[in-house]
Amino acid sequence: MSLAERSTHLSARIRRLPVGLALRAAGAGAVAFWVGAVFPGPAGEFPYYAPLGAVVAMSSTVMGSVRNAVQSIASIWLGSAIALVTTTVMAPTAWTVALVIGLGTMAVNWRLLGGMGQWVPTAALFVLIIGAKEPVAFVSAYGGLTLIGAAIGVVAILLFPQLPLGPAEDAMRDVRAEVIVQLRQLAHALQGDRPPTDTEWREHRTRLEPALQRMREARELVLEASRANRRRAHHQRLLESQVEQAGTLERVCILVESLTQLLEEEERAENEHVGLGPQLRPPTARALLALADLVDSGDGRTVDIAAMAAARETLAGLVDEIHAVRVGESSDDELFTAGSIVTNIRRCLETPRPVGEEEALR
Repeated sequence: MSLAERSTHLSARIRRLPVGLALRAAGAGAVAFWVGAVFPGPAGEFPYYAPLGAVVAMSSTVMGSVRNAVQSIASIWLGSAIALVTTTVMAPTAWTVALVIGLGTMAVNWRLLGGMGQWVPTAALFVLIIGAKEPVAFVSAYGGLTLIGAAIGVVAILLFPQLPLGPAEDAMRDVRAEVIVQLRQLAHALQGDRPPTDTEWREHRTRLEPALQRMREARELVLEASRANRRRAHHQRLLESQVEQAGTLERVCILVESLTQLLEEEERAENEHVGLGPQLRPPTARALLALADLVDSGDGRTVDIAAMAAARETLAGLVDEIHAVRVGESSDDELFTAGSIVTNIRRCLETPRPVGEEEALR
């Protein structure tokens, strides 16, 4: 990897760091610690449990923070209850520890507790070991302060909510770039004098699924973050545009993946009868290049009018070549493969809107 590539890779990793979430968690933890320190009674002796509640409740979305807060507090109270009940009938021994851990672990996968179920055995151990002398007072301080801290964490995310439109935009840009690369590699593979071998096809293949999955996850995160988010109204138009853009790119990506598999299976040197043949490979390559230029001309949701016209014209040229082959002698494989390619490309062309049409809808 060159120095420029290393720098770009490092910059991308730095941009992905959850700096905003870290600042919210740090601020909520500091406020919660201050509240715990000035809390009256025995609870003031354990101020660090308040920031623990704030950190546990903190999430990148408002609804996620509320869910984390409820599930974590329920888990902590359940674990505390297990320890309290156990200590009323048994003295703290190795057997007692084993019992509360076993009971707490059985509750870890309780669906209502979600990912916070792991706090059940942890809380039970805290109460059993740290609060052995005064378990009721310790449970009151532990459960009460974590509840206050969790509430502070939820308030922090409500006041300063995150709406990760930037990461979603980056994920969509990556998908569009991968689709463009894949189309151009397919076109390059078809420009030779002979069909590519199975090995050559693998060399020309770009894995679209990882980038597509990242885009899906980014889209779901944005939709989740927009719920109960006071910033949503201000970014509503951009949010709707991103959702539409992601849907369009996903459809194009699936169509290109299908087209790739079709070419790999039908147009390779190992086949006795190839899917396109020497007459149809060049116009197919031109159609794929025109489609790549079309995807490159917009954001996936909208495209340039001139690029759309050029892509349609190139596709029409491929259709004319198919008609010419049909008139002459040709195998059914060639006509089937070429027809399937035309259908996939046509569906790709129908997915985005030209910029002029987008402006007319506004």
